[in-house]
Amino acid sequence: MLKEDTKDLRPQYNKKDTYTYEEVRPIIEAALEDRARYLAFFYKVMPRELFDMYAKKALYAYGEYKALGLGAGKGHEGDPKGLADFLVSCNGVGNTLAVGNQVLEETADSATVRMEGKCALVQGWEKMGLSPEEVEYLCDIASYGDYGHANALNLTGTWVCTSAQKGCDYCDFKIEHMKEKMKV
Repeated sequence: MLKEDTKDLRPQYNKKDTYTYEEVRPIIEAALEDRARYLAFFYKVMPRELFDMYAKKALYAYGEYKALGLGAGKGHEGDPKGLADFLVSCNGVGNTLAVGNQVLEETADSATVRMEGKCALVQGWEKMGLSPEEVEYLCDIASYGDYGHANALNLTGTWVCTSAQKGCDYCDFKIEHMKEKMKV
């Protein structure tokens, strides 16, 4: 069953005009952990084969929307290093609890971004009491948003390592020139 959240541990905020980085970071982390819970509850109530199929399609479409509809990574179409630099410029607020995203490896055809620390989605699932296998599965499903984002920019993204996997305390995302568009 699921662990019970304790309200006193959740960040509480009062609206104000400006925030420091230290103030805004926990707000975004809490929102990402909440996003993790949404996905986990769909997983818990849907038949597995339907969840697997529709979650992948929906998240892939969301990734495409981020790239094409919101312009995340605009100007880096077909450019692995450009998208990697864009992801690093986001400073990890949107994807990990730790600061320290960096381009780990770079060639003419690919770039790998390391996102230091445990992903906020993973932390959200762990706080719910999901098993390590369930956390890794949900991480794999959530990755379809990243695949859709990369594909929309004529690139291919691959998670080499994620903080959901045993023995990996960070996430490495390899971005390459697209050879073939992913079919979801």
